[in-house]
Amino acid sequence: MDIRTSKTKLFLMELIIIILVFSIAGAVCIDLFAQARLLSVNSTDTTNAMIEAQSAAEMVRNTNGDPRSVAGFPQAAVSEDGYTVYYDANWGALPGSEGAVYQMRVAFSQEGNLFAADITVEKAGAALYQINTVRYMNE
Repeated sequence: MDIRTSKTKLFLMELIIIILVFSIAGAVCIDLFAQARLLSVNSTDTTNAMIEAQSAAEMVRNTNGDPRSVAGFPQAAVSEDGYTVYYDANWGALPGSEGAVYQMRVAFSQEGNLFAADITVEKAGAALYQINTVRYMNE
């Protein structure tokens, strides 16, 4: 009887250790999946920010800095030195900042014959992507 009780205790101890090992392995796997998801979301955000910024840069360069270059972004909020485009969570342009998750700011400047545009795409105030474009303009 004593040997049987000893074997039962040993079996229960082994079972507890196995459950503990599987619990730790499960926690590590869940953490890895969560990190992979965050990395995927950040990568998608950066890719979309890059696409929007490059589109804006090409419009600015191809229109020689003409303020009508904003026509490519009909939802843009125009200011003195550039324009801002607001986007929702699915990168759809919004008419204003309400409900915006992302924003792209295009700021123009000119020094002599050099026309520059600084384009920044942000999410919650943190820059996702930034690009500058400069064009020499003949008079």
